Order: sequence, then structure tokens, then C-alpha cells
Amino acid sequence: MVVLQDATGPNPPIPIDLAARIRAVLPTLSPAQASIVRIVASDPAAVAALSVNLLAARAETSTATVVRAARSLGFGGYPQLRLALAAHTGSVSGEATVPLGADIVDGDSVAVALAKLASFEAEQVRATAELVDPVELEKVIALVSTARHITVHGIGASGLVATDLAQKLGRIGLTCHAHTEYDAAMVSASLLGPLDVAIGVSHSGENPGAVEPLALARSLGAATVAITGAQRSTLARIADHVLATAGREFGFRSAAMASRTGQLLIVDGIFIGVAQSLPSARSALQRTHDALAHRAKRSMRADVKDPHA
Repeated sequence: MVVLQDATGPNPPIPIDLAARIRAVLPTLSPAQASIVRIVASDPAAVAALSVNLLAARAETSTATVVRAARSLGFGGYPQLRLALAAHTGSVSGEATVPLGADIVDGDSVAVALAKLASFEAEQVRATAELVDPVELEKVIALVSTARHITVHGIGASGLVATDLAQKLGRIGLTCHAHTEYDAAMVSASLLGPLDVAIGVSHSGENPGAVEPLALARSLGAATVAITGAQRSTLARIADHVLATAGREFGFRSAAMASRTGQLLIVDGIFIGVAQSLPSARSALQRTHDALAHRAKRSMRADVKDPHA
């Protein structure tokens, strides 16, 4: 079992987003790739200083396997993985350490901070796109498309994601409600049955506001879906289908920007897939658009008539 350093350990820690990815993909890797990933997890500073050939030799495998392992973790190749480690440890000698994460420090200007955030969140979106199982996503889309009722459960930042999915599915005529508070989530889950779908959103996969309603819904026969960054979490274990996300969370960033970004990508994937599969979706979108556009035109005409209103 691989033990991942945390951010408070005495040695340079493995990036938290990479640690989450390792936990998510390690069970799916070949023995050779798993050996490489364990080396990365155990000594990220040393790996940042190793060439692809040296790491392959240390793991007693091929350079091609090293590259495949890096790609399994969501990177374009081994150089990108090495630079990501170097950004946190500063261990690549003779090379510039590129700030690939949103590690904003005192003294960073607004422009620098924004650039770091943009780079960081773009990486999370790309990593999630590579991490999520398209077969699982297609199964979820099929379930949602034919469900009698859909409930989405999430607390805090995940609640924003739950609300976004409910709003999107509502625009194409599906009956979907988001529940961002524990009691309401449990009440809603208690009314579900075999024709319904319950979706839990939690990056850690351990928030009771997502876990317990999903468990209740499953006990009543509803299909269950987990959107989470932890494939071995309680939420993932009790779900029929798991959509894995990448995303690095920080202790002082309770809004969990990166993890929320990955979750929203999954939400958009579900919405687009459902909209493509339902013949009535385009018509519903047009009708809802026209209804809002009509109201906007009326408001504009009223402003013209009375500019001081």
C-alpha cells in the first residue's frame, strides 16, 4: 500500500492534486506502472531530479512504461510530470521550475496570481477529462435521460455544482432537484424508487450530506451516481456508477476552486450527453430561451418609455 505524504510532513510533499490522482488510478495500473507511481509518491523531490532513463532504471522497467504512467496520472508525458513535481520541490537542477500549480505566495501581483490560477485550473479540467471513464459517463447519461426523477446532493462548494446540474437538466424538461442541506436531501432521497436517479457530489467522498442520501436512495432501489475525486471513498463504494474528478484542495480555499472546476466539467458532460440523446431537448432549450428573451425585450421597452424608472 502506498503512503502519500501530506502537506505538513517534514519532507517536500507530493502535490495534493497529484496525490488524489494517484489514489484514484493506482488500482487500475499495471504492476510496472504502479511501481513507478509508488516511487513518485514516496520521493517526489528525487523523481523531479531524475531523467526518464534513470527513473526507468530505478523502477526496473522501460522508458515507455514511465511515459504511460505519467499519462495515466493526467500529464502529457514524463517531462510535464517532472516539472509539476519540481514546481513544488524546486529539485530539478539547471532547469527553471515552472509554477504549474496555483501556489500563490506573498508578493505575487494580481496578474501573476491570475495567471497561476488559470494555469492551475486548466490543468484540473484536462486531468479530469483524462481521468473520467467515458463508458461510465455514457451509462450515467442513459440513466438520467430515462429517469422519472433526478436528485443531486452536495454540500458547500459541491452544492453549487449540484445546483448547476439541476438547473441545466431543468432547462431541457427533466425533473431534477438539487439539495444542498442535509435534512432536505434525506427527505428527498426517502421518496425515490427504482425509476429514479440520485447523484452525490463530494470531492472527498466522505461528506454526510452526499453520502447518507445516496445510501438511502440506493436502499430504495434508485440508481446512484458519485461525482468524486476519491474512488475509494464511502461515496464511491455505495454508488452504482462513479465519475472520477481531479482537483487539488487547499486548507484555506474552502471554495475548492480546482475540484469544483473538475466537477463542473462532469456536469457539462452529463448535460450535453443527455441533450444529444433526447429528441425533445433542443425544442425545450429553444422554448426556455424564447421565454427569457421575451421578458428581456419587454423590460427593454419599459426602460425606453421611462428612462428614469
